[in-house]
Amino acid sequence: MVALKADVMALCKKIVKNFEGWEFLSEQFKNKSLKHTTLIVEPGFVFDQWRYRNSVKVFPSIYLDNKKAKYLCKKILGRPIYASNILFVGMRGELNMLPEFAVYTPLFFQDKAGFIREGGSDKPYWKDISELPDMIERVLRQGILFFEKHYDFSSEKNMLEALPAKYKASSSGGYQEYEHSRGVMLCIIRCMLGDFEFVRRYRSAEYRTIYPKMTEDLDKIMAYLPQMEKSWLEKGYVSI
Repeated sequence: MVALKADVMALCKKIVKNFEGWEFLSEQFKNKSLKHTTLIVEPGFVFDQWRYRNSVKVFPSIYLDNKKAKYLCKKILGRPIYASNILFVGMRGELNMLPEFAVYTPLFFQDKAGFIREGGSDKPYWKDISELPDMIERVLRQGILFFEKHYDFSSEKNMLEALPAKYKASSSGGYQEYEHSRGVMLCIIRCMLGDFEFVRRYRSAEYRTIYPKMTEDLDKIMAYLPQMEKSWLEKGYVSI
């Protein structure tokens, strides 16, 4: 298993060389071309064994790692949150380069032939490790395309103003950009833009979400509102 993981990491470092501005670090593809935000495409590798055969699954996602938003989150909540965080399974309608994800999540065997020979069935979602390079490259290309289509990188302000990203969500999960920690992050972002009323509306009972809100986090943000509003009026930006 250790050898398989090392081989997959080396493969990613080889593939990323064909993508200008991108690098592979800590199991993530990263683009640090913007001074304020790092773009991340994470393959989401899960290494396991099936009938003593090494295997790896791919659960991709994309992130925006904004420096200012991360700083505020750490100060207010005690932990960082990505400015945007979208799982590929939540946007299946957008995955034109990965049509198989609309039906199944591929599982790649280090020795598929040996697995079948020893009694394993030949399922369509069970792949041989030789097919993994193509999958990884398509995951990265799909992530880059999603960034290009759904985010405004003309300036940091424009990028934040346009959040959350608007996309065709999977029918099973629905559009969840205002749910859980994503909703908390949107409150942080709206504060960064001087829209403090969004936090008050979102925290109120009148603002409905699909899932229960993270009220403990929201109350921490509410407690900082007077300080953030004061700094906005005096300086034109939020500081705490």
